[in-house]
Amino acid sequence: MERVRSRLRPKRLDPASKRGRNDLRSAFPTAGFGALLALLVALAGAAPAVRAVEGLEAAPEGADARAIALRAEESMRSDRTYFKGRMTIRSPRLSRPRVVAFESWGDQGGKRSMIRIHEPAKDAGTGFLKLHPNLWMYVPRVERTVRIPPSMMLQSWMGSDFTNDDLVRESSEIDDYDHRMLGVDPGGGESSDPRAWVVEYTPHEDTAVVWGRILGWLAVDTGAPLRQEFYDEQGEKIRVIEFSEIREQAGRYFPHRWELTPLEKPGHSTTIEIETIRFDAKFDDGIYTTRNLERGSRRAD
Repeated sequence: MERVRSRLRPKRLDPASKRGRNDLRSAFPTAGFGALLALLVALAGAAPAVRAVEGLEAAPEGADARAIALRAEESMRSDRTYFKGRMTIRSPRLSRPRVVAFESWGDQGGKRSMIRIHEPAKDAGTGFLKLHPNLWMYVPRVERTVRIPPSMMLQSWMGSDFTNDDLVRESSEIDDYDHRMLGVDPGGGESSDPRAWVVEYTPHEDTAVVWGRILGWLAVDTGAPLRQEFYDEQGEKIRVIEFSEIREQAGRYFPHRWELTPLEKPGHSTTIEIETIRFDAKFDDGIYTTRNLERGSRRAD
């Protein structure tokens, strides 16, 4: 998604404010996304120290970090992408895993998307409609459509470790970040992971994004994303997403399983398994209307 990795750009929270810190940590799994990197640098005179990634080989001369990041981004979506999947939520608070089945219609160029929930039964028919820059939610049990305000963008989506902000994902990991090649992870070992470029993403100084730093492991041979680590502005690792079950689909190498682990919530995880995906799909534009949101889903052609 991700990697369902389109977002509304949330306002940065004040790191000097106790309320800001608490809001940030409660909104996200265990620690929240960081903010105000530019301000911290201005006040402290230097960016927070970042630990190096161990065990990397030097990248070949001329390796272009941005081009490699773009290839990974393009493996995850097309201008119009349809997919159907299941999300499994695990938490010590749940007596058994919660499973959410859904469909998604994404129009990247139009900055529009539609998601329809099919399971569990009590949530069936719930819909989410993104019409830039707004996100709407239809709640069938009360037959009401509500706009999700910016203050709610950092809240959990459908009880998972993903957030409304992840769902919308307005910022771009290509356009809103600088990219630096850290090296090549040789892979192998017990996990038999493939060789991977390790690329560091740091936000542009004037861009309102929620991460202070992202590290991406991107397969050397296929370009597919394998792993992402997300850090706050103080350099603390907040969450990890692992991508697996990579299969070729329409010339792209697409991970069909994504597992998000919030590091400060032991026992919590959210896994998305993609059952069907179609790139460059044809959609009826009527999908992206509040009328359709309240009526039910329309399938891609």
